[in-house]
Amino acid sequence: MTAVPPLSRRVLTALHPTASTTGPDSAEPTPVARAFVRMEAALEAHFTAWAALDRIEAAVVTAHGYPRVPLPNRSGMPDHAADAGAIMRRLGPGPAARRLTAELRRRQATFVQAAAAAGMGMARAQEARTARELSDAASHLLLAPTEAHADLALKLTVLIAAGEATADDALTFPWRHLRALHADLVGAPIL
Repeated sequence: MTAVPPLSRRVLTALHPTASTTGPDSAEPTPVARAFVRMEAALEAHFTAWAALDRIEAAVVTAHGYPRVPLPNRSGMPDHAADAGAIMRRLGPGPAARRLTAELRRRQATFVQAAAAAGMGMARAQEARTARELSDAASHLLLAPTEAHADLALKLTVLIAAGEATADDALTFPWRHLRALHADLVGAPIL
């Protein structure tokens, strides 16, 4: 399946219809409605995994600082380097650059060890797994057969939530027009 970009929780909250979607001839949820429930669960799992990763990263940074070194101050230039190339560009070859590069490698090794001890690798793997599951669930929803206009609105909600990178995008093409189409489908005023 084609990967669906990460979904915006803000857009889903703003556009999600309040009534569940049922088929035209039954009270059973439609395939789109069932897929939406699965996608919401995947979104919550991804949000939880992301929050756990953020907490671990914050704890490691608080305990050990960022893996970077201070550079000699020059106006308008960065004050820190997080890679050996930045040190070489600023200082050129020489003993000062070698000392800072060695210090940077030591700090990076300490950070990596602390991150591993805190479980950052497992947290990153969990976040990546839940991101794939969310993408799969959203893709499944977008490809599910529709049985009602509300299914189309729900699919459009997910499509907009996957496409709008920022709140400012809601006013640009095609998102403004897709939102207008969504409003027509659900009978709501245009935002």
